[in-house]
Amino acid sequence: MKFRRNTKTIRGLAGSLMSHASAFAPAIFAAVIAAIVVWVATNWRLERSLANERSVVAGELATMSSRLQTNLNSNVKLLQGLAAGIAVDPAMGQNRFSKLAAQILQPDSQLRSFAAAPDMVVQWVYPEKGNERAIGLDYRRNEKQRAAAMLARNTHNIVLTGPVELVQGGTAFVVRCPVYIDDGNSQIFWGLLSGIIDIPRLYRDSGLSSTELEIAISTTPEPNSAKQVFFGSLETFEKKPVVASVDMTYGRWSLAALPRHGWGQNNGIGTFELYASLLALCVVAPIVWVGFLIKSRQKTIEKLRLHKSKLVRTRQRLEHLSLHDALTGLPNRRFVDQMISQPPRPDPQDRLILIHIDLDRFKEINDTKGHAGGDMVLQTTASRLAEMTGPNDVAARIGGDEFVFASWSSDPEPKATELARQIVDALQQTIFIDGAGYVVGASVGVAWERARDRDLGQLLLNADLALYEAKKAGRGRAAVFTEELRSAAIHSKELADDFNQALDRDELVAFFQPQFNAVTLDIAGVEALARWNHPRKGVLGPDKFLDAAEKLGRTGDMDRLILQKALFELTRWDGLGMQIPRVSVNISARRLAQPSLLTELSELPIAKGRLCFELLETISFDDLQPALSEIIPTIKALGIEIEIDDFGTEHASIVSLLRFEPRRLKIDREIIKPIIASPSQRRLVSSIIEIGRSQNIDIVAEGVETMEHAKILKDLGCHLLQGYALARPMTSDQLIEFCRMKGKGTAKASR
Repeated sequence: MKFRRNTKTIRGLAGSLMSHASAFAPAIFAAVIAAIVVWVATNWRLERSLANERSVVAGELATMSSRLQTNLNSNVKLLQGLAAGIAVDPAMGQNRFSKLAAQILQPDSQLRSFAAAPDMVVQWVYPEKGNERAIGLDYRRNEKQRAAAMLARNTHNIVLTGPVELVQGGTAFVVRCPVYIDDGNSQIFWGLLSGIIDIPRLYRDSGLSSTELEIAISTTPEPNSAKQVFFGSLETFEKKPVVASVDMTYGRWSLAALPRHGWGQNNGIGTFELYASLLALCVVAPIVWVGFLIKSRQKTIEKLRLHKSKLVRTRQRLEHLSLHDALTGLPNRRFVDQMISQPPRPDPQDRLILIHIDLDRFKEINDTKGHAGGDMVLQTTASRLAEMTGPNDVAARIGGDEFVFASWSSDPEPKATELARQIVDALQQTIFIDGAGYVVGASVGVAWERARDRDLGQLLLNADLALYEAKKAGRGRAAVFTEELRSAAIHSKELADDFNQALDRDELVAFFQPQFNAVTLDIAGVEALARWNHPRKGVLGPDKFLDAAEKLGRTGDMDRLILQKALFELTRWDGLGMQIPRVSVNISARRLAQPSLLTELSELPIAKGRLCFELLETISFDDLQPALSEIIPTIKALGIEIEIDDFGTEHASIVSLLRFEPRRLKIDREIIKPIIASPSQRRLVSSIIEIGRSQNIDIVAEGVETMEHAKILKDLGCHLLQGYALARPMTSDQLIEFCRMKGKGTAKASR
């Protein structure tokens, strides 16, 4: 009995709790809403306070960065003035230099001394007292200052470095200005003029020493090492600071600033939260009572009826948006997928035609005119495609600058061909953006449903394969899908998979083709060529696998492997007493861009001049100019020579090529081949040789197929010959035998 009474008591308590919970549900809801409102308001207040604080810091930082830039530019102007004086009188001597420097050096400048280095060796200083130790400093031999000095010389630009440990003691910023003398015919490099900037005074005059902000300055926008921060600390860049930059023609500094005690220390958020909570409580209490009074089942039902039609329209709108592109209004990829999975066939005999469209120059316009210009191109393209659609046609945007045009026909081939032609012509018409006309154009891939097709999902893939073929053939073209394209795609995929494994299985081997002295026909070097020893197809040339390597992004790995094999064989040949002066290896743009390249090269045990890198002219020298300007001189400093391959076949200008001072230029075989029968082609080769001779660059002719080629090239003054008439590419063992036989032939001839 006692147990039963306890059970009834528990049930009564549970029922009471449920009743109270149901009664206070609106109050709980209101409290949650109030808490959310307080939280949102607090965050808004905090964000606003932080924004105001950052605005104040940004204003002060802008003032300091402007002063810093003005002071630096003023110092550089003074240095340029002194450089102009030296250019007028390059043999002025120490006394004349001191007088001129004293006139130029202003009391309010942060410059504290000058050093003039004719032919890169410091000879004159001002003031002389305290700077005597700098006289005789050879920038080419000083490890700490050589890089910056050579950079100023090689780039012909002013270079700012620092803080730098000075020979005469202390640290300072150093501005180096190259000085050139006009001899009437050209500008001759005289030497360097350096200005020493007093660091504490520069900071003080720029306001960095009298601010309440925590400031740091770095030579990079996002430093990740303490060595990159020369004022303040690296931690400042990690505290979400306000960032400004000091832009100079000779460099760029990044300034970061924040309050010394951190963000948001005096924002009054605690008091604001208290008052907001009290206000929310005052609002919640009446809502609880009002909620009990206004709730009515009948009113709720009436509201649901009023909103029912609105919900239906909203649902239809959302469904439309999910199937259409917001920018162009055309159907999207989801719409096309549904159409393919459930084709609305107008007639049982009709077959589906899909035309995959890719704009040719969209990226160029998007980069130059911004997203607004790109949107204009996409909207105009969509409008032109929509104008071409018939009752059963569909024009859709499936992503980026890609469109699809779908149609139906019982005889799809002629209709598909005509539609593709019309689309190419329509999209070739000029598009006007901000009053300027642009021709975008498009490449088109065409595929249609075959009688034996069962899977229409493959149709879009077929059109994509055809589009890829059209883009390979050039812009503004249309290509039709064929089974040969499918087979080629499958073959390309299999070849790429095999090549990926070939690198891991060490199936790539190095072949070597000798290069001969044009006069004596002695071996002057060998070129290392990549070959693939395929387990089923035998030895394959690079034309069979270079595309696969590019698509896989493994050309850099291939270059590294061939270099290792070539250097191994060079060591082997040296051990056999063979006279192979050097070995040349190809290097790709991907390999040049690898961060580990210079570290790996510096560890190679190779003598100066024994290794040469061949850069294909197909590498975009003008686009990669900034990167190559840093990498190429470093490679050459390691004793590795530079050679330009396939010269004369691509777009690179002679100026951009010769700027890197290559050791050799290799004339492409397509230029060499016709010189026997073509006097104009012979004159072209002669002109290239003259250019090389004027720049002290050796000329290599590849594709020497006959001895008549060799004789003509020798008479024209060509230095080195390479081609089948003299020797074919061969393995290392074959090269050893070739050299042995050539040595015997030379010995017999000498008897």
